[in-house]
Amino acid sequence: MRKILVIAFALLLSLTLLGCDQGGNETQGIDDEFIYVGNTAATTGNFAGVGVPFNLAMQVVFDEYNATHDGRDIKFIHYDDQFNGETGLTLTKKLVEEDKVFALVGHFGTNTVNYTMDYLLETGIPMVYGVTGVNSLYFEDVPGNNILSVQPIYRTEGRMMVARALHESLFGAEGNAKLGATDKIVVLYSDDDAGQSIKLGIQDEVAAQNVGSRVTYIPFSATTASAVIPVALAENPAVILLSSNQAPATAAAIALRANNSTVPVLSSYVNSAAVFAPAQLIVDEVAQPLPYPVYANAWVDISNSTAPAPTAEQIGGDGTLAGFAYPLSFLAGFTAEYWEGFVHDMNSSDRVDGTTQAKALWANAYAMAGYVAAKTFVAILERVEDFDALTWESFIALAESAPIDLPMAGSIDWANGDRVGLTTLALTKFQLTASGWNFAKIREIESIETVNAK
Repeated sequence: MRKILVIAFALLLSLTLLGCDQGGNETQGIDDEFIYVGNTAATTGNFAGVGVPFNLAMQVVFDEYNATHDGRDIKFIHYDDQFNGETGLTLTKKLVEEDKVFALVGHFGTNTVNYTMDYLLETGIPMVYGVTGVNSLYFEDVPGNNILSVQPIYRTEGRMMVARALHESLFGAEGNAKLGATDKIVVLYSDDDAGQSIKLGIQDEVAAQNVGSRVTYIPFSATTASAVIPVALAENPAVILLSSNQAPATAAAIALRANNSTVPVLSSYVNSAAVFAPAQLIVDEVAQPLPYPVYANAWVDISNSTAPAPTAEQIGGDGTLAGFAYPLSFLAGFTAEYWEGFVHDMNSSDRVDGTTQAKALWANAYAMAGYVAAKTFVAILERVEDFDALTWESFIALAESAPIDLPMAGSIDWANGDRVGLTTLALTKFQLTASGWNFAKIREIESIETVNAK
């Protein structure tokens, strides 16, 4: 049904656009001076710590584009939806119908994405980068689809989790063996949108690999984890696939520790070190390593163990980093792309949102995501040869015409109407170091096909 809607509304779109007149281009959102884009995002309230850095980084990218490109500038319009889906839908309609933006960039959060998806498909407006992994962003074989997903989608990541479990050498006493041909896999999935979404991808790949007889699916929640974990461990699994986001995953991690589990866990990229750190055991005020190894996918990759520390020129600005009181020589181990691109641009910007300065976000993961979102939109714009003839359809065709290299994150390919998000991911391992818990990269960014070939 969704494919039919996309095709039908694409046909209607050519008629609706004829009524829009904004200078030399009849397409909504383009006049002689600006290309108008917008988003709604939580920039106040509990989720402001996500929305503010994300939007600031996007604006830094747009500032750089406007300063270095001839012709029309990008004009960014933003409304605060406070992470409320109904508010997000109302404000998205305002952006499209009143502000008449050309595209939505950094369409923010599970709530708003889910509430607005039908509306986006009906209007046909390009949406570049949904800030969530929710499966409503997932499409296959729908050429011309206006939903240009970038961030890994839960369904795709579920497939990668199975590929890692079956083909990586992560297991055994030394952590360097593959699973045995009959070893069992338990999928612990939270019975909510995120858990079910990842589980769907797990089921896709389990079927493709024909290993269904080895897999047991067990639902749980944050409140039932302590009771469910003993049931899961009684299955004698060789690996646990943790299909959930933060709150349930944290409860599962703690329950696994309480049951002295040594079973390796594969988790989603949405679960940071903060999810597993509460499961640590403290002995004489010293944190102890978890008894079970934890692996997680990662789509932003800024680590390089052999890379030297950055120079003042690489990091831009005044050659210092906000909030960092040590010599730059302490910062070896990160890619030159990270320093010369993201950090340099953020550190050289005077952008401010309230009390948050762009230059203070040089190590902020949400700012990195916003940077990728804006760079993706700009990369498509750079393929445009005639802005006076640019339409929503031609913009989407340009997006589909070739893969786009993403800063710090591999590449995205929308060819043939595929909207499955990033399918190239790195693999990280949870570890305890002198500076605390973190996830360290153990595999470079790879495709699912590459992992399955191991």
